[in-house]
Amino acid sequence: MSTINIGPIRCETGTKVSGMVPAVSRVDGSNLGFPVIVVNGAKDGPVLLVDGGIHGDEQEGTLSIIEVAKKLDPKNLRGTFIGVPVMNVGAFEAMSRGNPRDTHTFDMNRIYPGKPEGYLTDRIAQVHNEEVGKLADLEITIHSGGNICYLGETIFTKSGDDKSLELARAMGEGWEIILDTPHPVGSPMAAMVDRGKISITVELGGSATLMPDALKHNVDVLERAVLNVCRHYDMIDGDATYADTAWRGSQIAVMASKSGILLPNPDLPRNKLKKPITEGEVLLTLADFFGETVEELKAPCTGVLFGFRTYPSTTAGDWTLFCGRAERKSMV
Repeated sequence: MSTINIGPIRCETGTKVSGMVPAVSRVDGSNLGFPVIVVNGAKDGPVLLVDGGIHGDEQEGTLSIIEVAKKLDPKNLRGTFIGVPVMNVGAFEAMSRGNPRDTHTFDMNRIYPGKPEGYLTDRIAQVHNEEVGKLADLEITIHSGGNICYLGETIFTKSGDDKSLELARAMGEGWEIILDTPHPVGSPMAAMVDRGKISITVELGGSATLMPDALKHNVDVLERAVLNVCRHYDMIDGDATYADTAWRGSQIAVMASKSGILLPNPDLPRNKLKKPITEGEVLLTLADFFGETVEELKAPCTGVLFGFRTYPSTTAGDWTLFCGRAERKSMV
């Protein structure tokens, strides 16, 4: 492998380096950029980029990237691992989906790869794209349900892209929902695909599981998946494992048509997560301040449930259910 240069970061072959990449200046003269961890293998192989924290309220990717980098020994690595634990530091600081300082391009996952003369988040996205994204052969962007939802292990790929499907399968056992992306433009995955490279978007977690034991579980699941990807592409020693079947199809997100309080239910949808659903079955209920039902939120299709709202206060137009119009298919 050759030396990896990302902004001021220089990582020689067979070494591990981390640092901050500057993007824009704050009023006090400090820089708002993003952290990068590079593990540059001693031998040739692919460049795997793993991005986290494109939404600041989604911490699972941040922690799993740090853990993966700790596990990788550059002397035994074939290829290069590049981890960006937090793409959107301003959003992370605010514990928010986007940076509150930017009211124009708030959601980095809708405006990527940004532009150098754009709004605040545009400029940060553009630096990430030019300094990091262009180096990668393979890219995984890690998301979760953030402050308002919980999402089980789900992967989004470009429809009909066999190489992206291979990367999805390389995530291994437990990752058994693989859907066509609902965002064909504006995301890191879309930019990578436009380059002719291989990319997926993955989902796991949400604020409902940020207690230490639950968070550690999800971080461990993500860490194992990324290391499984490394084994699949022969970046590290060991045999990769795979799911035999997966739900294949497309996403349908159910939005509330009325406002209310999401009622707790000990059985649904938790016991339905990542399991079959039937069109029309009631999965969640909204009530008014007096406990009267104002809306029943129903499965929009026959398929699989992979996520649901966990924040009780709900306004018309809010996401409530994440479903896949999908069928179980062999991945062997």
